[in-house]
Amino acid sequence: MRFCPGLAMCAAAFLAQPAMADPTDVDVRVIARGAKFLGGYAAPVRIVLTDADTGETLARGTTSGTTGDTQRIMGGERGARKSDADSAVFRARLDIDRPRRVTVQATGPLGQPQAVTTATSTQWILPGHHLTAGDGWLIELPGLIVDIADPVAYQWTKKGERVGLRVGVTMLCGCALSQNGPWQASDAEVEAHVTVNGTASRPVRLQFDVVSGTFAASLPATASGLYEVEVRAWMGPTNNAGVARTAFFVR
Repeated sequence: MRFCPGLAMCAAAFLAQPAMADPTDVDVRVIARGAKFLGGYAAPVRIVLTDADTGETLARGTTSGTTGDTQRIMGGERGARKSDADSAVFRARLDIDRPRRVTVQATGPLGQPQAVTTATSTQWILPGHHLTAGDGWLIELPGLIVDIADPVAYQWTKKGERVGLRVGVTMLCGCALSQNGPWQASDAEVEAHVTVNGTASRPVRLQFDVVSGTFAASLPATASGLYEVEVRAWMGPTNNAGVARTAFFVR
């Protein structure tokens, strides 16, 4: 059989052409463990998509939108879609010409540094096959937001007085705890661990105040010096924990 150099040259040229990239949409949503979506002004989450094999950054940004519909999220059937059109999401369009093993890293809530945590997940993404069905790529972040309202950091008080401790505790999405709502304050254990001049004292249990929606206790200022306070919150039903710290002086 006679060899045809023209045909060979055409085939080589065809094989040398780069593969065409296919725009591939990816929706990433982040949900607080046991609660709602994180996004918008209250609890945005930083999203970074990278190639797991090369480390190349493919997309980055923050979630945007609402925390979603409480009944849809908390009362829906197992496996049912939790998000709606307004639920917080990060949308990316990747131009990929081959299957990529992609890692998503979700870090937040960015508005509450003491509660920031990170979760990662990896999966294959195929060119032209959009990852947008249902809730898209759904990432769960554990934790609680613990925010100390009183005392103000490094305030001074007199020896012999009592210092009021008032703390806000919410789910990671900013959803409030209450007496009878979806996230019940009775499920939360909140304790203050106080160190006076480097010596730890017994933990103080904080009680929920229905009117203010915060947890409160009264700390005795029995000695002069530096009081360091670490507030620890725990919700057993959802395995969520949070910590916040402050300090004050007694003279």
